[in-house]
Amino acid sequence: RALVIVFAYTAYFAHAQPGQIDINRVGLMHNMPTPYSMRNWKSITLKYDSFVYNLNATGQYLPLMHLKPNGVNYSSIQPILFDSYVGSASSGSQAEAINIIPSLVGASLVGIDKSNQFGNNWVLKSKDFFNKANGQNIYLNGYSATSGNDWWYDVMPNVFFYQLYSLYPTTADFQTQFTTVADRWLSAVQAMGGTTTPWKLPQMNYRAFNFSTMSPVSGGWSEPEAAGAIGWLLYQAYQQTGQRKYLDGAQMAIGYLASLTSNPAYEIQLPYGTFTAAKMNAELGTNYNITKMINWSFDQSSVRNWGTIVGTWGDAVTGMNDVSGLIGEVDNPNTGYAFAMNGFQQAAALVPLVKYDKRFARTVAKWVLNMANASRMYYRPYLPSSHQDGYLWSSANDPQAIIG
Repeated sequence: RALVIVFAYTAYFAHAQPGQIDINRVGLMHNMPTPYSMRNWKSITLKYDSFVYNLNATGQYLPLMHLKPNGVNYSSIQPILFDSYVGSASSGSQAEAINIIPSLVGASLVGIDKSNQFGNNWVLKSKDFFNKANGQNIYLNGYSATSGNDWWYDVMPNVFFYQLYSLYPTTADFQTQFTTVADRWLSAVQAMGGTTTPWKLPQMNYRAFNFSTMSPVSGGWSEPEAAGAIGWLLYQAYQQTGQRKYLDGAQMAIGYLASLTSNPAYEIQLPYGTFTAAKMNAELGTNYNITKMINWSFDQSSVRNWGTIVGTWGDAVTGMNDVSGLIGEVDNPNTGYAFAMNGFQQAAALVPLVKYDKRFARTVAKWVLNMANASRMYYRPYLPSSHQDGYLWSSANDPQAIIG
């Protein structure tokens, strides 16, 4: 629904409300991308769900989903096994929270009750990603995983769980998990130096946080943007519980993010912080610099060659296609690449921002128009077979072209 609403803004570029602020990189995109071919993304979501959650699907590499006999953290449930890639060597034994939980959220947002579908409560099965048997006591990307290597894989499963919790809050154990997750990440913010007496921002320029040692991890690379997603989690916890300690933690994390002077983007987590800053400005009267943060969410970052694609890709066979709006590595046309999930997740984070800061309604709408149009290029019908590595499988087993 949010995507439909935001598309409607694009018809009024010439008559937009006063005070609109442009995102610099979006300003380089066309108001109407060419060629223009918008897929019905709600229909694709419905068909995708029916396809991948069919445990009886037949065909090469099918079904893509299986069930474990017993849970690791909740032995009475049968957790979901879901291939991350069609044809994976370890097909039938994989499970990634960043794949499974968003599929539950997406299906729910288009009206599917994932707590009662095909004879299964899929939502209940997902709670096994809460790693309590090993003492981590947060959501992680596997059923028995450890924190401390990559903030992306440590934080985002919790973000996706909070999204799922908002849709199914009465699911067994979800309430306990919700507050435990908030307490654990608040403890991490405090362990990184955040205090209230005196008020002091944490230092969060790290690669990850190890919950076994309760200490941050450095080396290899850094993901300071994780402060944004952690702030998102803690502000959600504050609004759900009313407990001041979570608000303090959220303000510490977002305050650290806002204090940075160079673009901290690594992947996905910054837009969630940008949204939270705008929401806090509207609801609490804080004064975070949203213009700076939202431009960071699109510009090529100083941490990694990450950002929003602008321009056309193609050759004599494919023709030139406008791919502006896609999210990924933006080195140059020879080495750059984009990910489907990253565009979809950035939209999930930033489309709701315009509710809290309407000055960005026009420019966010323009970006989503471009991103949603270009995202069709991930699917079989939109490129020649010579430019696809899964064309034969897809044409034989995925006739509706719903798997990217």
